[in-house]
Amino acid sequence: MDRLVKSQQINNKHLQYEGKCGIFVNMSTVVTNIRLDRELKNEATELFNDLGLTLSQAFTVFLKQSLLHHGLPFAVTRPPSKELLAAIDEGEKLAHDPNAKTYSTPQELWDELGI
Repeated sequence: MDRLVKSQQINNKHLQYEGKCGIFVNMSTVVTNIRLDRELKNEATELFNDLGLTLSQAFTVFLKQSLLHHGLPFAVTRPPSKELLAAIDEGEKLAHDPNAKTYSTPQELWDELGI
């Protein structure tokens, strides 16, 4: 048997001991339905199975980490815009261009700009 599973009743709470992982899982569960892209689910299931987790356990870990972090447990950002990437590229080129005009003080720049 791959997994040792023992059910115990402690203080009227049902716990399941997962011997392989060495963790206690609260068995007071609810069924939740979510919709996923089939391929995403299959790939995630394979990944988590390789890590010794079921998809349900992985979601539980995600939710517990979200509660600990008071939000998502990772940064959610949008990719930089084309304009920002172009500006970064232009800045990099200027920083390495020995012929680029430079200013010794902010006032020199402001004077040239007429500010």
